[in-house]
Amino acid sequence: MRRIDVGGVAIVAIDGACVGHDFERALDADIRLADATATFGADGVADVDGCARRLTRLLGEARAKEIVLGGRPFDAAAALRLGVVTRVLPPGELGDAVTVLADTLAALPPLAVRAVREAVRATRDLTPDAGLALEHAHFTRLIASRDHKAAVEAFFERRTAVFTGE
Repeated sequence: MRRIDVGGVAIVAIDGACVGHDFERALDADIRLADATATFGADGVADVDGCARRLTRLLGEARAKEIVLGGRPFDAAAALRLGVVTRVLPPGELGDAVTVLADTLAALPPLAVRAVREAVRATRDLTPDAGLALEHAHFTRLIASRDHKAAVEAFFERRTAVFTGE
């Protein structure tokens, strides 16, 4: 398993067996991609409570219980079906897919990327009204940023924007 951090977003590339500590680390990432030959399992995790908490938030209570209590490994296709990973790639294509994704994220405005990550993570614990308030606060802050002004100028000048994170 390989982890890449791009602008505050953690991407994990999973190939081979993803169990125990690696499984815990993978669940903490923002985006998880897997090779079609990867296998997964909660067997051997050091922090069962933390793993169960992450799985419950990610998959729901019933699926989390099945994975943690069942102890059975599952393949990449099942991981995709369950929502453990966001994409499964044919053998040999994982590295290129991660590079393309990392490059895509790196080209985005860093303030907006961090705001989206924070909003998505926070939303799972907020009421709808509080979630909308958070979204509005991010929008208000981002619309006043230099990056937003750079994006607008680049749009009208028909060129690619350069973002500074300001």
